[in-house]
Amino acid sequence: MFNLGTVFKFEFFRTLKKPSFWIVALSIPILWAGFIGLSYLGAKLSSESTKKLAEQKISFEIADEAGIFTKEFVKSAGGELSNSSTDSLNKVKEGKLDAFYLIPKDLTKNSIQIHAKSSGITDSGKYSAILGSMLKAAATETVNPNKVAILNNVTKTDSKLYKDGKEHNQFGEMIIPGIFLVIFYVTAGFFSNRMLTATTEEKENRVTEMILTSISAKTLIIGKILSLTALACLQIILMVVPVIVAYLIATNALGWKLIDISFLSNVQFSPEKIIVGLLILIAGLAMLMGSIIGLGAAMPTAQEASNYFSVIIVCLMAPFFVINLFLVGENNAITQFISFFPLTSPIALLLRNTLGTLTLVEAIIGIGLLSVLAVIATWAAIKIFQFGTISYGKRVKVKNLFAK
Repeated sequence: MFNLGTVFKFEFFRTLKKPSFWIVALSIPILWAGFIGLSYLGAKLSSESTKKLAEQKISFEIADEAGIFTKEFVKSAGGELSNSSTDSLNKVKEGKLDAFYLIPKDLTKNSIQIHAKSSGITDSGKYSAILGSMLKAAATETVNPNKVAILNNVTKTDSKLYKDGKEHNQFGEMIIPGIFLVIFYVTAGFFSNRMLTATTEEKENRVTEMILTSISAKTLIIGKILSLTALACLQIILMVVPVIVAYLIATNALGWKLIDISFLSNVQFSPEKIIVGLLILIAGLAMLMGSIIGLGAAMPTAQEASNYFSVIIVCLMAPFFVINLFLVGENNAITQFISFFPLTSPIALLLRNTLGTLTLVEAIIGIGLLSVLAVIATWAAIKIFQFGTISYGKRVKVKNLFAK
């Protein structure tokens, strides 16, 4: 194991020297910032455009069968009540009137009709915008503001939950454990391919015999796992830090109103959940890395390994497909199975730890199981790599491995 540091440095800095690593690491936060910025600017421009359209002055008449508007209200808005729907419609067709609105008696069953002069696709929205503004203003005048708030779903609630006689912020307690879930998801999503090629590239380049003459398979595999872990941590930092910096610049320097992060002030630290989450993360990543590296060592090429690799990823992400079962609060047979099945266990346990449905006994069993599987997966990866060193062009079969 005295060459472990050498392997770690070689694998770590070899990856850092690749332009692809930095392109992926830096492009993701740049794309995030770009999408968020475009989304914010798009929403702002759309809101301003709609407001400007609603403020435009046009000539119009309204046939109000529902009795929403008074004559004085329509006149103050720059229009007139229609005496004849047919006459008003003809005025629009002849270009003497900009718009004619026909409001049916029962708005729950029939649609409001808008007949207007064509003014181009970019400017035609003003007719519905002006009518919408008028309808909202008329409804506000005649309906209780509190009822309007209820109908518009803009009411606010301030909930306080209590546990053991003290106020309990359940959401604030989920933030830190949830970070471990995000880290595992990001690492599995962005580094799985790198784990897969960590051993296949030596076999494809046919240099494994030379490597193993000076370094043992155990040292090589463990060194690769440690270097991949360090690279994963570095890439997460490179992804998160630019986003935080961009957010601070946008909110403080540019004055943009982006996502409200005031909820972070309510973060609560639960030592038990943090320790459990950290242990699940470490054991889960160790098992995942050992399994994928072992798969890569067993296959002659990365392309062939990717066929089996997709099965691992689908199983790993399976808990998200049945997330509703985790949100019901009560554990059932399916969540129990997913929590302790090797390939679904890491995310399932982290998800339940975040939601607060993972008991201490289940956490101990789950962490113990993942730790044992991590050791077995690493041991198997070492043996497979050692046995498959000269298996160029064909994959390592399990029966041959045990026979050897």
